[in-house]
Amino acid sequence: MEEKSKIKKGYISEAIGTRNYFSYRADLVLYKVLLSMTVLLIIFFITSDLKFSILIAAEVFLIFTLVNKLNITRKRREGEEKLIYRLKTEHFRKKIEEINNDDFGMLIGFLFEKKGCRNFIKKGKHMFLAEKDGLINCIKIYKLYEGTELEKTDVRSMISFMCNSSIKIGYLVTTVEINEEAKKLLEKFEDKLHIEIIDSNALFNMMDEAGILPGKEYFSKKIYEEKTFVKKKSKLKNNVFDNKKIIVYVFAAVFFYITSAAMPNNTISIYISYYFILLTVVSGLYMIWVKYISKETGN
Repeated sequence: MEEKSKIKKGYISEAIGTRNYFSYRADLVLYKVLLSMTVLLIIFFITSDLKFSILIAAEVFLIFTLVNKLNITRKRREGEEKLIYRLKTEHFRKKIEEINNDDFGMLIGFLFEKKGCRNFIKKGKHMFLAEKDGLINCIKIYKLYEGTELEKTDVRSMISFMCNSSIKIGYLVTTVEINEEAKKLLEKFEDKLHIEIIDSNALFNMMDEAGILPGKEYFSKKIYEEKTFVKKKSKLKNNVFDNKKIIVYVFAAVFFYITSAAMPNNTISIYISYYFILLTVVSGLYMIWVKYISKETGN
């Protein structure tokens, strides 16, 4: 149960971006309560019937509880897709960096075999010839360090070989970006040669389709094992004393004060108003401390 809960939080946190999970859920509850109380106040002013007003407000509360649940489910699915994809791409890049050139060449050969290529022949250090649909394909492999670029001279060697060997179909497999001069050279020979660029994104898709990369279960377990959440106290502090919440606290304080004035018998509203006033003052003092005093003292 704990594992499923933590994985769910991880998915939702990925979907909501910079906001933390606790803050997101707390805000949904706060807005739902404020909206329900607003409806209660409006209906009471119109009908002067407290029981009917409470009934309508309760219905609004239940409706938005369902809406929030559906929204959470949507965020979970959205976050699951984004987080699994991000973790999988990170895993892919790490493995590509760790693999040596010979094993990388074997991996490319396996992937192209999955695409229907047969009868592989090694030509040079980083080149293979393979047969597909009765035609010879040229496969040129460049596993370079991150931050480097594939240059014009690298592309020229492949084009020269294909032209001299009367090969029309080629695949340029590279783990880095291709510079502009190399791209222009490839464009120059588009009418004569069909060279498909297999960059890191295309390579990732090929490996994923071939079932080489781990599945969802592997990354879900990784989410559970990793400590991806800050302490609850830190979450509570960051959520409650968020500068953006001061406006919400002021609005809530005014709203519940008006509610207490409109319904004198409802003493709870005035205490809730005092609570939000206190939160406004404390949040304001905390904002002043963080922005000014703590910077001057160096704490």
